[in-house]
Amino acid sequence: MTSGPGVVAILGLRTFVGRALALRLASRKIRVVGLDLRRPLGLDGRVGFHRVDLLAPRSDAVIAEILEEERVEAVLHAAFRTDPTPDREQDHELEAIGSLHVMNACAAAKVRRLVVVSSTMLYGPHPDNPNYLTEDHALRGHPDAHAVRDRIEMEQLLGDWRERHPDAEVTVLRACWPIGPTIANRIVSYFSLPVVPLPLGYDPLLQLVHEEDLVDSFEGALLTSRPGVFNVVGRGVLPVSALFRLARKRTLPLPAPLLDRVSYYPSQGQTGDPPAAFFDYLRYLWVADGRRGWDAFGEPVYSTKEAWISFVSSRRMQRYR
Repeated sequence: MTSGPGVVAILGLRTFVGRALALRLASRKIRVVGLDLRRPLGLDGRVGFHRVDLLAPRSDAVIAEILEEERVEAVLHAAFRTDPTPDREQDHELEAIGSLHVMNACAAAKVRRLVVVSSTMLYGPHPDNPNYLTEDHALRGHPDAHAVRDRIEMEQLLGDWRERHPDAEVTVLRACWPIGPTIANRIVSYFSLPVVPLPLGYDPLLQLVHEEDLVDSFEGALLTSRPGVFNVVGRGVLPVSALFRLARKRTLPLPAPLLDRVSYYPSQGQTGDPPAAFFDYLRYLWVADGRRGWDAFGEPVYSTKEAWISFVSSRRMQRYR
């Protein structure tokens, strides 16, 4: 496509990226077709909606028919879990098998552009990671984080699909932890705790991306031809300890055996994973190189520090309302 698409389909309207991007594109007079299991409450009337269950056996045919009827030119696949759940089997079905249905539908409907949501968490937190992980670095993930493993499998399936469909423009955006005034997920909930438990003896560098910069990048990927894999991160990094000092938040550093003991049952109950699947991301380095993404979609407005301050300030304002 030499110009921006006239019709965009978004799978995963109830995710932050899906909903925010649908509203932004609709406000710019771009026709948006949303596909999800349930219609989001308060969905803007300018956004079309089709009910689709990605876990249904024939969902690829159903999606392909919708894409053809609506004459969709670009697809955003954001229909992933915001947070992992204890139902590992269903999580895998959605992330891997559901994504295959989306790919097959795009092929059947001859959609030219497919943009996929991914994460820099797929690189994994490892003591031997380099200071900055480029898009070409191996996706080593975390052995205990099933959602990360599922997303790695999805990217592998997508790579195979892309080789079989060379005419399709495929863009994968791997975002670091997004943060800001309105986004809600398990990471935001953890950072919002009145007293934040931390692994004792570790202080790795972290990077964050502001929610508006995140949406900007996905908008650019949908509306312009930028095939490839891109890290989406804010500029700069901060040690974990510096983040909490800036927020004037109390932390509770705990040795690994005690941290695992007190958080094991909550972690299993909420995510199906042991505590290390999350806390290792606060032990070891997993900072991504953002230069390729910045060259493609522009410089982020917010640095890691500014994104964090935006988040902290918004939470304080909410408490005083």
